[in-house]
Amino acid sequence: MKIAVLLVTWNAQTHAKPFLESLLQQSCTPNLLQVVDNASTDDTVATIEAYQGLLKTRACDLAIERNRRNLGFTEAANQGLRAILADASRYEIVFLINQDTVLDANCLQAIQDTLCHYPDAGAVGCKIFYPGSLEIQHAGGFLERPRMIGKHYGHHQLDEPSYNTEREVDFVTGAALAVRCQALEQIGVFNAVFSPGYYEDVDLCVRLRAHGWRVVYAPCAVLSHVESASFTNWLERFILSQRNRLLFAAQYMSDPGFRSEFEEAELHFLRSEATPEDLRVLSQAYGYAMLALGPALRRLPDDIPLDDRTLVAAIDMIAKLRQVCLAFRRKGQHYSYLPLASRLTFEINNSKYNKTI
Repeated sequence: MKIAVLLVTWNAQTHAKPFLESLLQQSCTPNLLQVVDNASTDDTVATIEAYQGLLKTRACDLAIERNRRNLGFTEAANQGLRAILADASRYEIVFLINQDTVLDANCLQAIQDTLCHYPDAGAVGCKIFYPGSLEIQHAGGFLERPRMIGKHYGHHQLDEPSYNTEREVDFVTGAALAVRCQALEQIGVFNAVFSPGYYEDVDLCVRLRAHGWRVVYAPCAVLSHVESASFTNWLERFILSQRNRLLFAAQYMSDPGFRSEFEEAELHFLRSEATPEDLRVLSQAYGYAMLALGPALRRLPDDIPLDDRTLVAAIDMIAKLRQVCLAFRRKGQHYSYLPLASRLTFEINNSKYNKTI
């Protein structure tokens, strides 16, 4: 099976060389390394270009697209996916990989073996460790319902035999996501509403499963990952993640039963479990999600029924959650209240948030 590796970079000079060295050591060399650089200001591109000759000796072509501005991870990944799919007859697998990763020597071979073994597998994910340790970062993902929280099996746990079982999962992380080109051609690329990142991988895997494709965790495909090396601001990361969780959950809000369960679960969390930092993050995430809910609901697959009543109900519910959240913050003296309109100056594509995840 012919493999195209897709690497989105942003100021990745420090990480590019270890990644490329690990790519050259693969027992199964890819046929293409497609790089989309998000306007790096360091020597990322020059570092990668220096490996062109070595890649060529392994029969791996190198293609680099340089963006004039940082499009964020989701849109840059879509840019690379479309470039690969434009010549899909040449490739059967796209392996999307983060810049701050190092692959074990048999990683690509294990991915290929898994996709061969499961002809109905649309996506395959890896066992991911934190660098220099046996502490697991990802061993497949699952959705915690009804709040639709994406969680990783084994997260921050030491490796053990239970994580060595190949199995079907809800989703796998976009940090190391292998997708069958045939499946991508059927369902499309990432939903841009999740730009610049977070939950675009969950959404893609859910769409694959809705179209009859399996999503499989392959424990023999191993790598290490620094995690969020290019997005280090804790507050920005979690606001964005929570905003996108809400946009993802919005896809199910045409079901009144789900809306009721989701609201009840959110209220329970706010009243019983949320820390001051949680309230700080969610008070902003609720507001930002309200701004994006209309576009989010209207960009869903055609087979999900939606109407204006659903949109109004979803916005009303999230507005209520936000007011409850703000009330708890005021009560705890963690928040100086400002009217909604004065606080929602954030724009989804604000350059402050337009970073590679």
